[in-house]
This record gives sequence, C-alpha cells and structure tokens, in this order.
Amino acid sequence: MTRRRSALLSSHDKEAIWPLARALADMGWDIYASHNTSRFLSQRGLEAHALEDLSGISTLMGGRVKTLHPAIHGGILARDTEDDLSALADLGGVPFDLVGVGPYPFADGLASGLDEEGMIELIDIGGPAMVRSAAKNFGRVLVVVDRRDDAAVISALREGQDDMAFRRQLAARAFAFTAAYDSAVAAYLAPATAPLALVLPFRRELRYGTNPHQEARIYGPYPEAGVDLFGHLEREGKPISLNNLSDAERALEAVADLAGPSAVIVKHGTPCGAASAPTLEEAYEAALATDREAAFGGIAAVNCPLDVPSAQVAMEVFLEVLIAPGMDPGVEEILARRPGLRLIVVPQPWPPARLRLRSTGGNVIVEEADARDADPSSWRHVAGPGAARAEDLVFAWKVAKHVASNAIVVAAGTRTGGIGGGQVSRIRAARDAIGRAGALAQGAVLASDGFIPFADVIEEAASAGIAAVVEPGGSKGDEAVCEACRRAGMDLYFTGIRHFRH
Repeated sequence: MTRRRSALLSSHDKEAIWPLARALADMGWDIYASHNTSRFLSQRGLEAHALEDLSGISTLMGGRVKTLHPAIHGGILARDTEDDLSALADLGGVPFDLVGVGPYPFADGLASGLDEEGMIELIDIGGPAMVRSAAKNFGRVLVVVDRRDDAAVISALREGQDDMAFRRQLAARAFAFTAAYDSAVAAYLAPATAPLALVLPFRRELRYGTNPHQEARIYGPYPEAGVDLFGHLEREGKPISLNNLSDAERALEAVADLAGPSAVIVKHGTPCGAASAPTLEEAYEAALATDREAAFGGIAAVNCPLDVPSAQVAMEVFLEVLIAPGMDPGVEEILARRPGLRLIVVPQPWPPARLRLRSTGGNVIVEEADARDADPSSWRHVAGPGAARAEDLVFAWKVAKHVASNAIVVAAGTRTGGIGGGQVSRIRAARDAIGRAGALAQGAVLASDGFIPFADVIEEAASAGIAAVVEPGGSKGDEAVCEACRRAGMDLYFTGIRHFRH
C-alpha cells in the first residue's frame, strides 16, 4: 500500500507559505506544521497537523524550543530503509517528503535597528536545523527555503519531474541559505578583526559583466549592504548588466544625499548631471541640461515619486535604468514608450550601505562605506569675503562625493553647471567642469573631492567668474591656494574631509 506523502511546513511569514501549503493539500499531501503555522493554515480551512502532536511539546522557554525533537528530525532524516523507518515508528514520527521553512528574518531586524535583545531572539535555531536535515537527506526529501522556488517545486511535483538533479539543486540552495544566514549572525556578533564568514546565495546570471564577452552572476545581498537594487527591479525591459547595476547604485546614493525634489543622472560610473529644485520636473530638467549628450544611455534616479511632468522630461533622452521611490498615476503609460527601460522602485527611506566589498589583488577587502554627511558648521572659512551661499556650497560638495576622482563640480545654485571626473590631474578635471558650465560659471561655486595642490585650479576658476571654492584642504600648497583666492576675491572653505571615489 502506497503511503500518503507528508510535508513539514514552518514559516515566520505565514502568508508567504500559504500557496505552497494549499497546492500540496490539493495534491493529497498530509500537512504537518509548527504551532503558529498550523493554526494559521487551519484558520484558512486547510487541515494541518500540529508538530506538537508528534513531539508532545508545544513551545518551551518562550518559543525557543519547538521543533528540536527526535520525532521531528527523525521524520526528516530517516532513509527509506526498514531500520530507519522502524526506529521512526518507535518514536511516533512520520517520514516527511518535503520540508518548507521560512526562518526568523534576522536581516530585517538588523535593517530596522532592533536592539540586541531583540536581535538575539531573531537568531533562528530550529528553522535552519530542519533545513540542514532536509538538505542532507535530499535523496528522499525536497527542501524549500526560498519562497521564489515554491512555484517550480509545485510544478515539478505535479508533472513528476522532482528527479535527483532537481532535489540536489534545492539542497545546494538550502545549504547556501543557512550559510548566508549564519554569516549574517556572525557579522553582527563578531568584532571587525574576526574571520569573515560570508556565503551569498546565487540570484541569477547577469546579461554580462563589464564587457559583453565577460560572464557575470549576481549573489547576495550581503549584510549591511544598503539597498538591494536587484531585489527592487520592478520592470526589466532587457536583461540587466553589471554596469547597469553599478551605475544605478551610484545614482541612488547620490540622489539620497540631496535635499528637496532632486534628480541625478549617471553615466559610466560618475554623475553627469544633478539638481535640486522646488519641483521634480525642474530638478530633472536642470540635471539633464548639465550634459544632455552624456545623459544618453545613462541611469537616472529621483528621490520623490515620479510624476507625469518629470516622466515626460525623462523620456526626452534614452535611459537604460530609472530609479524612483514610486510613481504617480499616468506615469507607467509614459514609461511604456521605452519598452527596454529597466525600472527600479525602491521605497523610502533608503537604508545607507554600511560596508563595501571589493576584490583586489586576489583578496576581498571589506571597507566601511563613505557615509560621512556634509557638515558646514565644521568647515573652515580660510579666504574671501564670506558672501557665498551655504546651500550652494553644500550641494556642490555632496555631488562631488559621488563623482569619480579627481572630481570637480561647478554648481550654479543647487544644480550642476559642469562636472569633471575620472581625470589623472585635478587641473584637467577643473577645465572640463568649468568649460562645461560655460556662462553658468559666473557667480557659481566649485567643489573638489580632494585637496587642490596648486593655485592653477583657482586661477582657472577665477577667470571664469567662480565666486567660491570648497575643498578638503591639507595640501602643502594650501597657502598658495588661499593667497590665489584672496587675490581673486573668492571664498575658500576647507572641509577637512576627503571623498575620493575609485
């Protein structure tokens, strides 16, 4: 006599597990579930046996002990042998053919700033233990830990395609999940000098890497990485590439630094236009006007919901990616004119990245993110009459933080007139930015991400009519730079902070 197949389900997110539970029940499976999950399923009209009926334990120690019992793990680990099944029967257990688990959301607690007591209680023990047991016994047990896999599992079961290759793939994903889960806990608990425990789940193949002949895959997200842009990809007109994601991150970080309705356009790793204005339409128009030519094929980010007027402006020049915290009615129809456009919708507030990972010289370097905000109260006014508007200086300084070094930003009010970045000398970057600004340089301000070593940048700025400069200071040539500003009647501010972006 063929026995009915049984599934063990336990999930912190009860709604998320419901489609899998319902599909299994429709296929005639017996459902066993942890205490709260079984109650949720029963309230939905689905018959679910409580695991406590097998273990004799409801919850102990405020819920810390629920599923850690031989009758439960025996049901997961038992092989299809007479000895194993007999031992399981003696325990009063049943063999489980599928284990679907959704552990406590440790990463969510971390992102929300939960206190240590709360974070400790979010360290799931029973869930990952069941996942590991099921993954070890993948020859008999299907393990499903990522809700995005539920549909594929349901389809495979209905069509009889849950073969060994499919089971092995799920088991590998399960072990990667528990490793990533444990690494997040380790990163939270360990000092910075502890060995780095970082295992990232595979997401998918990217369109390509830096160039079309380079393959690339995306894994993650990693702990304290900030916004998971790939996870918020709402519309993918064509497969997204590594360059698209890298520029999208740069654009989002830059616009998140700006106050009021703002827009930033990024091309090849550096902003080519940025602006803040009373309306988003005005901000986007000003950002685009900085360099319409460079904006072609770029990535744009705005820091407030995209409205119809600003969407119409955005569609004037071809974009690869558009990032916004939301869209007003009617915007989707406008964006549909560009079927290849990728749309990333990231709800606010945007959590800042705390860590940066990069591969250099065959090693992985973990760096604290450059999260230092502009604080004009700490700046030193070292030359000039002090007539420059603080708002303009702060805007230019914030934009320069996100431009590839050497970075020079000329700002006319709270809009960029010209941007020079990625040059091997600062005077070249200054000439690029000032030349791009043209007539807008008259009365504008200039920001430099690193110290200005020689008076040549000041002289170039003064000849264009720039009124004020903000830079870190700290060069051996500071006095010569200050003297050049005094001669030109220009304000000069030292921030004491450098913002190289390599």
